[in-house]
Amino acid sequence: MQCQICDENKNASYKCPKCRIRYCSARCFQKHKSSETCMEKDLQSKSIVQVPMTQIQLPIELGDDEESDRLSSHVLERIGHSTEVLELLKNSHLRTMIKSIDRSIHPADDMQKAMIEPIFVQFVDQLLKIVENKDKK
Repeated sequence: MQCQICDENKNASYKCPKCRIRYCSARCFQKHKSSETCMEKDLQSKSIVQVPMTQIQLPIELGDDEESDRLSSHVLERIGHSTEVLELLKNSHLRTMIKSIDRSIHPADDMQKAMIEPIFVQFVDQLLKIVENKDKK
């Protein structure tokens, strides 16, 4: 993917943790960060109880050996059209937990911590039903 900041480097391996724009280097990230193009609604400023998560870092890109873990576009479409999933995602606490896990240095550890939250367990169970094709719609 091409860097969306300098438009020169075709190896944009990183994404902005706020707006997910692709960039290739720390220099491009600093340029982007100081511009007004980075837009994300700051959920942290709201008074939402959060599950304690570890430090935040840039999202990790999947390597070639992890490509097989990606969901097919068909399954993603089924998730996106699931009324149960959409209903669960109306919960701001759940959305905050998902974002924290996505940005975490240790996502597996943080997902394990989130599994003590009933709303998160319900969300994961619903996703698994769809992924495992148990949701016969």
